[in-house]
Formats: sequence, C-alpha cells, structure tokens
Amino acid sequence: MATNDGACVTTCTDYIRKNTETSPLTQTRIDTEAGSLKSAFTTYLSNSNAARAADKAALKAERSGLSSVPSARGSDKAGPDTMPLSEAASYYASSNALAIAREIVSFQVPSGAWGKNMLRTGVVRAKGQSWIGSNIDPSASGSTDWMYVGTFDNKATTTEIRYLAKVQTAQSTDRAAFQASIVKGINAMINAQYPNYGWPQNYPVSGSGYNDAVTLNDDAMLNIMKLLREIGTSSNTDFAFVDSTLRNKAASAAGNGVTWFLANQVVINGKKTVWGQQHDVFTLKPTPARAYEMASLTSQESAKITSYLMALPNPDTAMVTAVYAATDFFKATQITGKVWSSGVLSSDSSKNSWARFYDLSVYDPTAANLSSRARMLFGDFADRHGAASSVYGLIFGSTTAVSAERLTGYSQYNSVAQAMLTSFTSWSASHPRP
Repeated sequence: MATNDGACVTTCTDYIRKNTETSPLTQTRIDTEAGSLKSAFTTYLSNSNAARAADKAALKAERSGLSSVPSARGSDKAGPDTMPLSEAASYYASSNALAIAREIVSFQVPSGAWGKNMLRTGVVRAKGQSWIGSNIDPSASGSTDWMYVGTFDNKATTTEIRYLAKVQTAQSTDRAAFQASIVKGINAMINAQYPNYGWPQNYPVSGSGYNDAVTLNDDAMLNIMKLLREIGTSSNTDFAFVDSTLRNKAASAAGNGVTWFLANQVVINGKKTVWGQQHDVFTLKPTPARAYEMASLTSQESAKITSYLMALPNPDTAMVTAVYAATDFFKATQITGKVWSSGVLSSDSSKNSWARFYDLSVYDPTAANLSSRARMLFGDFADRHGAASSVYGLIFGSTTAVSAERLTGYSQYNSVAQAMLTSFTSWSASHPRP
C-alpha cells in the first residue's frame, strides 16, 4: 500500500515509498557501531585513507611541471571485453596481448586496483593521465571526486589480474613486471576486505554512501572470492608463481567471505531467504544503492552466490542449509514461462523469471498465491514522477508507472536462477536437506 509522504506526484500507480541514501564508512560510525571490531575498523579506515592519500600524492607528483594534463582515456562498459579470458594460448603469446598487458600495468592505481569500464587498446598510460576513464583531481577533497579510483565494480581489477596472469604464463617478455603487478592487485583485494569479512565496491574506500557498503551487486564480492580461492587452492596454474604466504592469505580471505555469506543470509519471518544487493557495513542488513535500487532481497546476485556455495567441496551443514533455504526462496517466487526483454515481461515457455528485487518484510513460501509469497519491488528516479529535488528515489510495487528508460535500461526481471535450480537437482541428490 502506498504511503502518503507526498514524494510521488505524477504517474504514481503502485507507489510504495521513497528510497533513501545509505551511510558511508566513517570514523564516527566506527566509534558508535563497530562494537568489538572498533579497533580493527579504525585501523582499516586509517590504512585506506593513507593509501588514498598516497595515490593522490603520486598523481600530483606526476603532473608537477607538466604544461598540460593528458585527457582521460574515457570509459565504455565493453571494457572487460577488450581483456578476453577464454582465448587460445596462442592469443596470450601474441604481440597484441603483450601490448594490452603493458597498458594494464601502466593504468594500475598505486594502491593496487584498477578503474572500471576501461577499453584496452594497447596504448600505455601517459605521464599524469588519470588512472580511470574520467578526469580526476588529486587536490580535490570531496568524497565523490575520487570515486572508483580502484574498484571491483563491473569486473574491474579481477579481470585485469586474470588477464595479466594469462599473458605472463604464455610469454617471458616483461614477466617480472606482470607478476609484480598481479601480486600488488592480489594484496589490494585482500587489504580491501572488511574486518567482518565483506568487501566494499571500491578500495581505497571512497567515503561515499553505497560504495562503502558490502557490495554483492554485479557479483563484485563474489568475483573477488572466486579469484582468491583459485589462487589460494592452487587450482589456477596461471598463478603458480605466487608464493605460499600470499596463497594462504588469499585462501583465508576467500573462506572468510563464505563465512560472511552464511552469517548474512536474510531471515524473514523466521525463514532464511537470500541476500541483498548491498549490505550495510555495520548493521549487515540490505541497504539502498542507486536511486532506483532499494534495500531489498536480490535475485540475480543471490542465485550466483547459491551456485558458488554448491560448487564448494565438502559443504558443511551450515552451507547445505543455506543452499536449501535459497532454493526454497527461488522455487516459491518463480514466474513460470516468462522472460524479460526490451522492457517487457513476455511469454516464453522455455524460461522462468524472477524480479530483481523483493521486499524485506514479505515472505511466506507456503502461500498459495505468488504475490502473497513475496512482494516484488521496482525503483525509479524521483524526478520522473514530479518529486522534489531532495527526494533520492521512489519505490513501486509494479512496473506500471516506472519510466520507460528504467524499463529498457535496467534488468527489472532476470532468469539467472533457472540454471542454478537445474544444478541444484543433481547437487541435492548428494547433499540431503539437514
């Protein structure tokens, strides 16, 4: 039922409530909310701030004496595609792959991570050029002026590390430089892990709202964990050069990430469900992100987390319980014979779909009616519904009033859980419900 908060003025069918912004990681929050982890989080934030300050100092020193600052490279969401990870070995031994690897090293932020959406063309970074796709000013002090200068969003950092590893395996030229860059990147991922085992979207942390939240969105945390586990278990021979000390750190970080997943699977009405897209660093509850992304359960990322848990060897009771609870949720909320395409949920007998977001207060898997088992949520920008500029975003109970751009420009529904449930059928035969 819609509230009477007056935020939605026009095209408000099925309007529910306003969305709000989430809180960043600050020392004040650490002092009041970190509890027994106060000292660990204080050290974490201090180290992060020092790393960011060093990054800024390095760029400022590079630009000292330059007559002009080189323009930023620019960005494109196809960036990861220019670092392919499934080519034949001959590709990684090529001069083109070598040029791209050299470029990747040149754009590594000194603290160890990379920017996102960077098209790799084989042209190395110019002195003083931004490490990311947009222009950055090392003298700027605002939290939003240094965002994504080192990030795990949109497959950033994990893709660069994997690509470099393949190139250094395939050829000897610049191998030492590539290996050093990889080690720096691995350490950045490990350093970025919060003391309570989640990962933020950026490192160093940006101090800007949802970027500091534990980020499951776009599989950011999961991508880190997968890579660290491959390194820690020696299952990926591209990282054979990594020493045992760093391997052990990688394995421990990945294992602690699983601990975070198991501890923070959302419980509604006494039943475990799935996970949020972002979780607050201290309350550990799902928290809002962008204006059209509310605190909620999320299907897409949760399905992949469930698949990851099923892929781990020798699962204990807690892991098996988590998988069954998640699959119970997906079975209860499944929309049969539908697929999301071009902003419309269309009929397709071969597909099943789920809304991207579900309400945190509604879950009854035994209810006969789908809408009573869970409530789907849909977000939109506030200004498209006549809201005041101070309103962050709006939340609806259907797509009826959601703007056309948010319907065609965002996956309001997805079918990711379908493959996971197929895998669960065989997995459950070997792992009965506890």
